[in-house]
Amino acid sequence: MEKKDYIVAIDLGTNTVVAMVGAKGDNNRIKVIDCEILPVQGMVRGEIKNIEQVATAIKQAVEAIETRLGIKIVEAYTGISGQHIKCVKQPYHVFVGRDGEIREDDVRKLHESMRNVQAPDGEKIIQIIPQNYIVDDEEETDNPIGTFGKKLEATFNFVIGEANAVHRLERALSRLEIKSLGIFLNAVAAAESTATVDEKEEGVAVIDIGGGTTDIAIYYKNIIRYVGIIPMGGNVINKDIRSYGILEKHVESLKVKYGSAMRDLVQADKYITTPGLNARAPKEISFKNLAAIIEARMLDIIDLVMEEIKQSGYKDKLGAGVILTGGTAQLKDLAELFKSYTGLDVRVAVPDVDVAEGLQTELNSAMATAAGIVIKGLENGKATKIEKRPAETENSNYNHIGKTRTPLSQRSVNDLYDNRTIRNRYTEENNRTTGSEEEIDNPYEGETPKKKNGFFGKLKEKINNMFDVIDDNEI
Repeated sequence: MEKKDYIVAIDLGTNTVVAMVGAKGDNNRIKVIDCEILPVQGMVRGEIKNIEQVATAIKQAVEAIETRLGIKIVEAYTGISGQHIKCVKQPYHVFVGRDGEIREDDVRKLHESMRNVQAPDGEKIIQIIPQNYIVDDEEETDNPIGTFGKKLEATFNFVIGEANAVHRLERALSRLEIKSLGIFLNAVAAAESTATVDEKEEGVAVIDIGGGTTDIAIYYKNIIRYVGIIPMGGNVINKDIRSYGILEKHVESLKVKYGSAMRDLVQADKYITTPGLNARAPKEISFKNLAAIIEARMLDIIDLVMEEIKQSGYKDKLGAGVILTGGTAQLKDLAELFKSYTGLDVRVAVPDVDVAEGLQTELNSAMATAAGIVIKGLENGKATKIEKRPAETENSNYNHIGKTRTPLSQRSVNDLYDNRTIRNRYTEENNRTTGSEEEIDNPYEGETPKKKNGFFGKLKEKINNMFDVIDDNEI
């Protein structure tokens, strides 16, 4: 590993933990050196509830990177979310002396005064964001330096969170002998890696939909204007799917592989059959019902998002619309649902960063926050300390437990929960027989097709083709 300034980011979500190592590359763009994403337990709606389980998951993700790069990670930047996060506006002012010209020292004095503000008992200030400046109670400006007046005033957004939540995050890292160099808000981090400068200038709402929370960051005139956290994410969809009697280990695969956020876009005559518990009867759900569940729960989330946007006061200033990111944002047809329901322009974004040569990694929406933490860490100006150590194995394709590592570009979201995939029994011939417009990959491609058995054989085949059968040991 060549010697340069690296930034280590740890994004701890409700369902997954992402460890990422990045650095400044060509044209000042962020380059991801390595990345590991693993499932995590002990998190509830973005908050640590079982520190032992969380520390174990972080350790596994960090060790996987350490083994591949031959390093020891001792410092990291992290992100934070949770319904305890709130955004409070606070005005303040200073008086300008000398000849009345506002200089950089005056702005610095104003900012330093705000850093002395104490958070309420039991809470901690995570970030202070200046909104705008006002000179002599009249003229509003984004940059007051060089203007004239006697009084310089500004409004600041204070992002405040529970001190215990911050302390638990730091404790989880300290158990691994990793020092926290800084904690950034997940909503802001996700926006930093997905929204362009033009979008931030015109006005954009970045919606990071995770498993347990939905984080909102609103930009206008290239300034963070509002931050909101909704204690609801993709896990509510899983809960409703479970109500059909579907085993929990199949739910995430069903949602991601077969689900759609718009029930009008799926066929009503297709079904999915999953094994029941032990010797019990298998469970069946139609594509239509699966999509109906997803659509209903996503509409609940969209309603809450729009309420937050309305509360921010910037609903009519989102010239660039909405950016969707996060693990749940990968659901099929979600952008179409959001756009048709709100009338806003919508796009689903992945982190806009480069990937180191030779790294078999395809970044997706679930990694946007980690990439944003790397960006914020570089802006902070302090690289994370790492120590070199002998690699545990000469084969960089092996992880810390000695198993072959599947490149991220070849891993789906399902792989985070189980490495086995759903077998798809539809073939192109079957799709034509049932009138299906959806083309589904055939795992038996290349095998010799069996001879069909007349009218009754074709009838039986047509009935079978209405179902996708999921074997118990294939998810």
